[in-house]
Amino acid sequence: MPVGSRPDSRPLVSHALEGALRTSVLQHLVVVAPPDGDGVAQVRSALQDVRTGDVTVDVVAGGEDRVASVRAGLGALPGDVGIVLVHDAARAFTPPEVFDRVVHAVRAGHAAVVPALPVTDTVKAVRAHGDVELVTGTPDRAGLRAVQTPQGFLRETLDRAHAHAAGEGRHTDDAGMVEAAGGHVVVVPGHARAMKVTTPEDLAVAAAWVDDEGEASREPCLVVLSGLPGVGKTTLARELCRRTGAAHLRVDTVEQSLVRGGLPEEELGAQGYAATLALAADQLRVGLGVVADLVNAAPQARAAWETLAKEAGSRLVRVELVCADQGVHRSRVEGRAGEIEGHRLPTWEQVQEREWEPWPGAELRIDTGVTPVADAVAAIEEACR
Repeated sequence: MPVGSRPDSRPLVSHALEGALRTSVLQHLVVVAPPDGDGVAQVRSALQDVRTGDVTVDVVAGGEDRVASVRAGLGALPGDVGIVLVHDAARAFTPPEVFDRVVHAVRAGHAAVVPALPVTDTVKAVRAHGDVELVTGTPDRAGLRAVQTPQGFLRETLDRAHAHAAGEGRHTDDAGMVEAAGGHVVVVPGHARAMKVTTPEDLAVAAAWVDDEGEASREPCLVVLSGLPGVGKTTLARELCRRTGAAHLRVDTVEQSLVRGGLPEEELGAQGYAATLALAADQLRVGLGVVADLVNAAPQARAAWETLAKEAGSRLVRVELVCADQGVHRSRVEGRAGEIEGHRLPTWEQVQEREWEPWPGAELRIDTGVTPVADAVAAIEEACR
């Protein structure tokens, strides 16, 4: 069933796949379809317009119950996959940072990880009592969590849990199977948008999200990442563009292209910025978002981006990136490897000599020395909404 009221509305599984692909942690993705004869064909049809990038996506038939379906998905994964995420397509709007948190925790040494939210409602334990239910207890909600997906596991842990639970149909999630097999499960923060869409009311909420995002996507977002060399502009820009589909305009790349075309280096600064602005204008004109990646220290350069956003009718998100820890900043500058032909990377001494003033009115100021890339990207995405 399509979600939302727009003419181009797509089914829930399409949103689930698209959302999962917005994270950088996936290499291979298996979609488990209903086991009936048309299930695989229907799911493949629903997913045909989703851009999968470098991630391999397979669709396989599921089993008679949830456990059998997960086992079918596991069987379709290559043998060298060491970490497995099990995700419910009904939680189609789970933000990418939840995927990132789960994988980070598994890589940190936890064999089974679930995202969850604190329980805010009072919970009652009940038992049947005639035509009503009788309350038998009130658990302390301080120790309760509402578990979501994706749930993450070391491959061998999940395989072992499934072998232990063979023939049992009582498990409602894979973490419960790990617990039953004697394993430990840890919790990381979930997200309200990772709700399970199961009722008509849930579907109405999801449709409102889709419609709101559809309206927002009509106005392309211009993100300008500014900061001294070595603060992480390009790393952040690449991750943001991969998640959002925006165009990445890196002034260093533009400038070296101009040099190879014969432009004297003494004219590089002004001409490089002008060319980057022109490229950005072209992308915004056709409705594409843009992430500009440049030092952008001069007031006139900053004003030019602000003018471009107004003329293009685009949302402008000005992001000032800093690395307050000088030791971390220096190690980044001195540890960088050149990747653009002809581009000479600045030394730490040259970076220190650069003039830099805070950007008045910037929507975000992010210290990349203490803020993980996933969190920085999430903050920028939120500012673009």
